[in-house]
Amino acid sequence: MLRKKRGVKQYDMARALSVSPSYLSKIETGAQDPTEKFKVACAKYLKTSVDRLFNESAVEEIYPEFSTGLKNKLWAVRRELGIKQYDFAKKLKVSTPFLSKVELGLLEPPEQFKTLASKALKMSKKELFLSSK
Repeated sequence: MLRKKRGVKQYDMARALSVSPSYLSKIETGAQDPTEKFKVACAKYLKTSVDRLFNESAVEEIYPEFSTGLKNKLWAVRRELGIKQYDFAKKLKVSTPFLSKVELGLLEPPEQFKTLASKALKMSKKELFLSSK
């Protein structure tokens, strides 16, 4: 999320860190655990600490600026429940990039997605999607 908020393209960051874009994607979606060497390089590239970047806390606690302007609580709830993005996307039968765009508020999801996500997270649509009625 930090990479996206800072407007850094995945391809550019992967090349700068000497890893493949697919490896970086797997790290970002939780499909693969990063090496310690990668964690250090990534934190240095994004000008933050390893502890802030790779942690189990809700992202809003670590980077409070991320909570402003969000249209849903998907990211926070998913992280709080310990669900990896890759696994959640699979459960919702959507692509990981689609879920990522919805979590960042870059894409308004269809009602069917909202219903499925709400059921999966055991929350009402109104609670999960701030603009829902």
